[in-house]
Amino acid sequence: MDILKNPTTVKMLATQLIIACDSYIALKMPEKQFKELITYYASQHGKKLFSREGLNPTVTIRIGKKRVELVQIMLSGFQMRLCD
Repeated sequence: MDILKNPTTVKMLATQLIIACDSYIALKMPEKQFKELITYYASQHGKKLFSREGLNPTVTIRIGKKRVELVQIMLSGFQMRLCD
């Protein structure tokens, strides 16, 4: 499975999240690797992944309700840094 770690746009990030979620659901990716990828996206690409209300609306619409739930479960307990 080819998952891009550094997507350049919000739409590309959403596509990579779909690939990762589907691989995890199909048991092709271990939970630890999936969680590491999601937290990497959150820490390195937080401006693309998040908005003031939570997940970016573009990401939410593109990946769908069930994948959003899965991403939120993986991000439980995650806290972004305030300063770079």
